[in-house]
Amino acid sequence: MDIETIRRLVREGKYYFYVHALTEAKKEGVTPEDAVYVVLNGNIIERYPERKRTLVFGMMTSNIPLHVVCDYSNDDLILIPTVYIPSRRRWVSSQRRKAKGEK
Repeated sequence: MDIETIRRLVREGKYYFYVHALTEAKKEGVTPEDAVYVVLNGNIIERYPERKRTLVFGMMTSNIPLHVVCDYSNDDLILIPTVYIPSRRRWVSSQRRKAKGEK
């Protein structure tokens, strides 16, 4: 699924946060509105077609990077399983994952 289709569904209110996503967001001081903002303004940086998911990256209005996983296994609804601020432990930059063994 492309970013424009994801954005259209989100703008139409056809999205749902998993409890896990809301819990993780709250731990990091991220609101559901922050996640929606990132989906509407960010870009897909990774695709997981076998799981029908994409990883969207964007900057929140507070200028903090955020990753939002979007599940499109239902054609009429975007599910958001998790939301997180990318960690330097796993990401070289907010848009590039570290390779295995990379420090």
